[in-house]
Amino acid sequence: MLEIIEYIINDYTLRNVALGSSVLGIVAGALGSFAFLRKESLMGDVVAHSALLGITGIFLLIYALTGIGTRSESLLMLGAVIAGLVAMVFVANITSSSRIKSDSAMGIMLAIFFGGGMFLLTMIQQSTMPNKAGLSGYIFGSAATISHQNVLTMSVLGLFAILVMLIFWKEFKIHTFDSEFARTNGFSIKLLDILILSMIVIAIVIGLQAVGVILMVAMIVAPASAARQWTNKLWVMVLLSAFIGMISGLSGALSSSLADNLPTGPMIVLVATAIFILSVLFSPGRGILSGLIRTYKKKRRIELSLVLADLYALNLNHNPDESPGHTAKVINTMNKVNYNVGKSLLFLEKQGFVRAINDDKWILTNEGKIRAEKIMTERGSLID
Repeated sequence: MLEIIEYIINDYTLRNVALGSSVLGIVAGALGSFAFLRKESLMGDVVAHSALLGITGIFLLIYALTGIGTRSESLLMLGAVIAGLVAMVFVANITSSSRIKSDSAMGIMLAIFFGGGMFLLTMIQQSTMPNKAGLSGYIFGSAATISHQNVLTMSVLGLFAILVMLIFWKEFKIHTFDSEFARTNGFSIKLLDILILSMIVIAIVIGLQAVGVILMVAMIVAPASAARQWTNKLWVMVLLSAFIGMISGLSGALSSSLADNLPTGPMIVLVATAIFILSVLFSPGRGILSGLIRTYKKKRRIELSLVLADLYALNLNHNPDESPGHTAKVINTMNKVNYNVGKSLLFLEKQGFVRAINDDKWILTNEGKIRAEKIMTERGSLID
């Protein structure tokens, strides 16, 4: 562990990439939780793809004004922010003034803005404009070009977004889960929408250089989706999502440094996706595996209770002096449902509810009779 830390500290490029990717993961994970809970994950895709039009547009604007293009990350990020916000304003206007649904409007804006961005990028690349190198890196990301100044800019913007989230935590929380309740309590829904959208836009923009416009939506969705599998509390989800994002960014940066020509952005997304898949499979509350285990346990409890109830019913209908005990085959005829009566009887024997006698016959113990009577009378009390 210490060797890894020393390796990161001593390598200038890796240090910047690791720090920048970690900042991206923290901010995108924390703010992405609200986009995920508001079911607006597609919004992140629209903003990310729209950013390309803003980046190329600001480059062309500065070239038209000065005669030279700009490589200023701050100006390019400003263009990306403006484009993302404009795209979402268009989405809001389309949905409010027409019958087009929100997801359809987002898809339209994504195609228009990303198509426009690709058109301008192609035009720039085919021209003789100066300082155009590196613009194409925003499509899939170019983490290796992250400098110390870039990390500082990302940290400042990310800290600002996190502080706004913390300051308006109560308002964001109420609006996310019940916007009508927020409206009746005097909160400005429009202002809250603008604030949440603006912070998500910032989270997306600071990650464009590392991950790119194509994959950036994964950093908004994957950590939040993974965190949601483990908790029902918002503050826990936000912290866990930020932690997953940080681990994804740091692990992706480190793994990409271990081999040549291994891109950092896709590696970050792959790590985040792997964590999401593991969370879906193994989380205790919502995981697929835990769900299968719960289903199996519930089925076993029902089967055990049926065996006890059936054996109790047989005792009531037969004179125990004439026919002491009943075989598993006889018990199995009591229900149309086919299940392993023999296995259930062996388990019940270990719990002290039944006892085997000669010729593979079974009888209830005193404890078994008490439990069977409880099952028969309450019609819902199953074996623990």
